Amino acid sequence: MKKVITYGTFDLFHEGHRSLLERAKALGDYLIVGVTSEKFDCERGKLNVKDSLEDRIAAVLATGYVDEIVIEDYIGQKIDDIERLGVDIFTIGSDWTGKFDYLSKYCEVLYLERTKDISSTILRQDGAKLLRVGIISDTLDDGGVCAQSYYVSGLEISGVFIPEKEPEDTNVNAEAFREKYDLAKAFDTAEALHEWSNAVYVHTRRLNRFDYAAAALNAGCHVICDIPLDKPEEDEELRRIAAEKGLIYIEYMPIAYILSETIQTIVERGDLH
Repeated sequence: MKKVITYGTFDLFHEGHRSLLERAKALGDYLIVGVTSEKFDCERGKLNVKDSLEDRIAAVLATGYVDEIVIEDYIGQKIDDIERLGVDIFTIGSDWTGKFDYLSKYCEVLYLERTKDISSTILRQDGAKLLRVGIISDTLDDGGVCAQSYYVSGLEISGVFIPEKEPEDTNVNAEAFREKYDLAKAFDTAEALHEWSNAVYVHTRRLNRFDYAAAALNAGCHVICDIPLDKPEEDEELRRIAAEKGLIYIEYMPIAYILSETIQTIVERGDLH
């Protein structure tokens, strides 16, 4: 009998989780799923987990793909579980590619491609609890959002749109961005991104931030936007649109901007020698 094991928090259980478990089960005869405990999630910096451990286990079992559940409670447990349970294959999503190669000393390691096209019907259904953030950018830099999103439960980056005429470097395009950060989709238009997202992060050059942020708000998406904007009055207008639509508009300050302002302050104080 070939045993397969995978791990996850499985908070706010959704179609991507179900698909991962279905494909993991297909790799062998017996599927073991490690569900992280609240304590372990806290220790590794996983913020804002909504569902209790009992609810997350129930959601995993309800798929019908799982033969055994283990609770992941400490660093290094994966090796212990693999040896104790006689596991043949360890598998996990492709966003972790390379991270668990060290387990290949104990069993076969496989990375499964993430679900690329989760239906917008699922996203839009009443009571949907997963916040999908689409990125509009004009570079291959994500502003740190993709990496940080892992630590916020209930948030997923839905994909990216990069306007073709804006980047000076022809290597900057949505597909290259998608591949770099292993995102679900590369969108051809901002309108398509709006349809698949319920929030948008605007990470473009200063001149274009207002237009993309306003368009996203008018499309019914919450907005996170780099600052500063091109004109002082643009911030007030975006706040007006958000209030009128009942949406959230938040300013996002990139770390480079914070560092620049900090250095300027220190220089003005005369603390540098």
